[in-house]
Amino acid sequence: MTSNKLNKSEYRKITIIGGCGQMGQFFSRELSSVGHQVCAFGNQDWFRADELLNDADLVIISVPIERTVEVIKRAAQYLKPTTAIADITSVKTEPVKAMLEYHKGAVMGLHPMFGPKVECFAEQIMVVCSGRNDDEFRWLLDFFVDRGSKLVESTPEEHDQMMVIVQAMRHFARFSLGVFLAEENIDIQRSLLMSSPTYRQEIDIIKRLFAQSSHLCADIMLATEERCEAIVSLAETYSRLAKLVQQKDREALIKEFESTQSFFNQVLDFEENNTGEVNDYLINNKFTFSQKINQDKKTGSVLLPT
Repeated sequence: MTSNKLNKSEYRKITIIGGCGQMGQFFSRELSSVGHQVCAFGNQDWFRADELLNDADLVIISVPIERTVEVIKRAAQYLKPTTAIADITSVKTEPVKAMLEYHKGAVMGLHPMFGPKVECFAEQIMVVCSGRNDDEFRWLLDFFVDRGSKLVESTPEEHDQMMVIVQAMRHFARFSLGVFLAEENIDIQRSLLMSSPTYRQEIDIIKRLFAQSSHLCADIMLATEERCEAIVSLAETYSRLAKLVQQKDREALIKEFESTQSFFNQVLDFEENNTGEVNDYLINNKFTFSQKINQDKKTGSVLLPT
């Protein structure tokens, strides 16, 4: 999806800290394609921080998870109160808290639920966590929507709870299977010749996991204590079920399956009965984030802290 060039009065000066990284380059390319003036800020540029940050309309933090809060704190001292700041890391509670603490201007947490290898924003989900002065980000959120993104509102706390399942445990499960396949020296190409569609899909996902940065994968799993605890719990579930297999306990395995089957049947029933509500949760038209917040406040259904 493409957008028309902006009028000169609509251009923003944007500095992306970590702009030379893959995700930083993706955001830079997309934002500059419509006319915004985007500057990539690398670790070697701190001596020019006053020049690169002080005059920016928006500063985006796109650095490794473990450095995010440190970089926010360091960058904030160069920002004017009129500058908006947002981060695009995969944890939200601590970054949003740090931005609110160290910066007096507009703050928002963003999490693009995709990697930098996608071609554009079209059909990609962007999680949006309110911080302060949401109206200052209306142009940015409208840009995402215009490019085809689906915006999902969340509190930073809810986001981080969901990412335990959506990211950390999923990464660990596929990471473990990939390690196993490599250790067993499985002939993947041969297996694909006699595979089901779901197996081919799973192998494709595992290949994409191992095509990304090893540091990023480790950081996603280790980002919070809650993620680490959940992964350990998942591993314990693997061990418990493997023991049933080792014991050839057919009845116990059937009982585990049917108990879990009941859980997912409830999920399916909920989805069937709430299709419209779930679709409304995705903001996939030109209805802006700020307008959505205002409407939800009137109806009492706002998802974000007021």
